[in-house]
Amino acid sequence: MPELKFIILVIVVLIANVVEAVTGFGSTIIAVTICANFYPIDFLVPVLVPANLLMSGYIVGRHWRHISARVLFVTILPIVSVGVAGGLYLFNSMGTDKLKLVFGIFVLAFSSFQLVRHVRMKEGEEPAPLGRAQTGLWLFGGGIMQGMYASGGPMVVYYASRVFKDKGTFRATLSCLWLIINICMSISYYFTGKMTPATLRMSGLVLPCILLGIVIGEMVHKRIPERMFRIVVYALLIVAGAALVLGG
Repeated sequence: MPELKFIILVIVVLIANVVEAVTGFGSTIIAVTICANFYPIDFLVPVLVPANLLMSGYIVGRHWRHISARVLFVTILPIVSVGVAGGLYLFNSMGTDKLKLVFGIFVLAFSSFQLVRHVRMKEGEEPAPLGRAQTGLWLFGGGIMQGMYASGGPMVVYYASRVFKDKGTFRATLSCLWLIINICMSISYYFTGKMTPATLRMSGLVLPCILLGIVIGEMVHKRIPERMFRIVVYALLIVAGAALVLGG
């Protein structure tokens, strides 16, 4: 039933953006992971990417002074961009079933890694800095996943959490990154025919969910411990990723 699928999409997008407002990441990966059971990924991603420009554009426009331009344009953007180019190629050349299976495996592996990491990490513990090889691996991998599913955020967030200690700089710099990357991806979707009147119409319909998710998330953020919330999110993602793999 198309109506039921759309209601599920609306609810998931709302919850996913509440999660992002609370934790600082996760809206697209949660929405794609769950809704890929109801919509083809090659339809879903071109819906969510243009819609999420709203959140990134708002943060960059309001907090641009906090952007770490040197780290963004010298380290993060060049490596992520190369990964995104490869990810877009795979996105345009792989079948929907393969996309679903590969994405499910990625979500399972990454979420399991992060869940174990957060459970074992003590309150206030600072992780060790990343080396050059690890930096390249996480940023390039994040670019690949961003190009394929617009869901490379967690891998880049993992790197950024080791570099930026100030939450304002962390948020503004990553928002600027996603704004630039997602504008380029939206242009790519247009020229490859992935962006259609149907996807644009759906993007417009989910915009209110993004706005409401930000408002609710800001309130929830003050009441729920971030570490516990991230543990719950990763546990849910493991279940959702397993459902995609088994269903693929």
